[in-house]
Amino acid sequence: MRKLIYEAPTGRATELVVLLPGRHSKPEEFVREGIVRQVQEKRPGSRIIVPDLHLRYYMERTASQCLWEEIIHPARQKGLPVTLMGVSLGGLGALITWLEHPQDIRQVLLLAPYLGEEELMTEIRENGLATSGFPLKEPHNQEDAMRLLWVKMHKLKSLATSPALPIRLSCGRKDRHLSANRLFAERFLSPEQYQEVAGGHDWAAWRQGAAWLLR
Repeated sequence: MRKLIYEAPTGRATELVVLLPGRHSKPEEFVREGIVRQVQEKRPGSRIIVPDLHLRYYMERTASQCLWEEIIHPARQKGLPVTLMGVSLGGLGALITWLEHPQDIRQVLLLAPYLGEEELMTEIRENGLATSGFPLKEPHNQEDAMRLLWVKMHKLKSLATSPALPIRLSCGRKDRHLSANRLFAERFLSPEQYQEVAGGHDWAAWRQGAAWLLR
């Protein structure tokens, strides 16, 4: 997997920050739009990796496996704590990976993550998550996969010893994912872990969000 790597400005890394692109984004966009610079300024001890984790990895359901084998596991072997920051589809990838390796990822920072279609959101609002309509089973299609993610979040939240999951989420008030993001925050996050900013599903809103997420 192609990736961009930026060593810590301090010369010695104390953390790994992995930036995950959206469906139509290239790794270079994190540089062009100033997100890499924001991470370097706010977390100067960070080694930054931006993998080209494009749509094919999600379609083949290998995104989290590739992240773990190529990036996260080697960092954990060196003792580095890991933070995942994902934009849109990359936010989904960050959540999936964290759910599979919760002990190895310190923080998940989400910028307008894709969390499913509006039909699923309506189903969750009307029926909840702890129902026979949301069986915890191996997904056979995208809809099943998104149901599985919400069920896993529900189960993990109910079993968590910490009052707050290590997640922060920022979304634009005109973002097409706003409804799903609000529902996710309502179900799983405290008010301090969620914010809305001006803008839509674009880099202007994500830059604002990143500044808050990295604080």
